[in-house]
Amino acid sequence: MGKRKIILLCLAVFLLAVYAFQIASSRKNTVRELTLSEDISTITLSCKENGEITLTKNADGWKVGKYTANESKASQIAEQIKSIKILDTVSSSANDASLYGLDEANVITVKAWAGEQLLRTMEIGKASVTGSQTYIRLDGEKAVGLASGSLAALFSSTAEQLRDNSIYSFASADIEKVVSRSSAGNFAVMRLPAASEDGAAEWALLTESGEIDTEQSVDSAKVASWVSSIAILNASDWTDESDTTPLDAQTTLEITAKGKTISVNIAAKGADDTYTTECSESPYRFKITQYAGGNLSKTLEELKAQ
Repeated sequence: MGKRKIILLCLAVFLLAVYAFQIASSRKNTVRELTLSEDISTITLSCKENGEITLTKNADGWKVGKYTANESKASQIAEQIKSIKILDTVSSSANDASLYGLDEANVITVKAWAGEQLLRTMEIGKASVTGSQTYIRLDGEKAVGLASGSLAALFSSTAEQLRDNSIYSFASADIEKVVSRSSAGNFAVMRLPAASEDGAAEWALLTESGEIDTEQSVDSAKVASWVSSIAILNASDWTDESDTTPLDAQTTLEITAKGKTISVNIAAKGADDTYTTECSESPYRFKITQYAGGNLSKTLEELKAQ
């Protein structure tokens, strides 16, 4: 083979390598990282099934409508809006929207503001076949992109799912006293200053006048377990706010922790095995599970020393 042919062959191989590199580079560059530096103050989530849901952030945290929002869920939504990774463009046309779940019946429209400034508009479609990617359109674009993440599942949350269900939360070690009043009888227990030799909390039964009862006693281990079970309360559901019928409480608890006393009123167990409940820590009536209601409604007989 002549020298000229060798040079031409080497040049052809070199050009082919450059072309292959350019092709590979262009494919890599289809991934777009779209980030926002501004702090989001308002988010709207709109779809045919759930209507429009508004999340707003103030100094106290996120709210969904007039209610306190679940901070973790609301923050996750905000962070996802601020950072979107578009892996590829799957269609340049808006005519086949239903193919990607972007038609009017299925699309979830998300808008985010910083004050009065609209930062981002997203149209969320259905998940891809892998389930870990989602079809999306951004800021009025006709092109349909493929975004990283299960966005449809996140942004299809209902207002109820975004609401904070926490009613109160204490460290069980901070609870000093519990007073229970029910049709089964009234009683009060108090944590004693000194723990037992093994370090476990000691509890005493109180008389109606607030003195330590010397005739009856409670099992400290049982009381400690009970106190631990009622130290945190979450709503399982919220009742209809239009129902203003006074609650027929079967059990009333007063829990004192670090000098603060809260009250909990529990109605009889309903047909759905939940307990309608009121608490001084919430302006709204709510329901609790059968398990939580059973814990709050324990009687003295269940806590007495054998």
